[in-house]
Amino acid sequence: SFIFFLLFLIFTALGVELFGKLECSEECSCTGLDKHAHFKDFGMAFLTLFRIATGDN
Repeated sequence: SFIFFLLFLIFTALGVELFGKLECSEECSCTGLDKHAHFKDFGMAFLTLFRIATGDN
């Protein structure tokens, strides 16, 4: 379980770096991202990855 947690931390940091500055607007909507699922900060990115891994909508 420690390795699983470590992988989550690594992919969370990667997601924040790659998708943290993604801006959603009327012209360019971000399909699948909203105020409860985004990568703007580490905590929400971790929860977003957890939701994806468990199959939660």
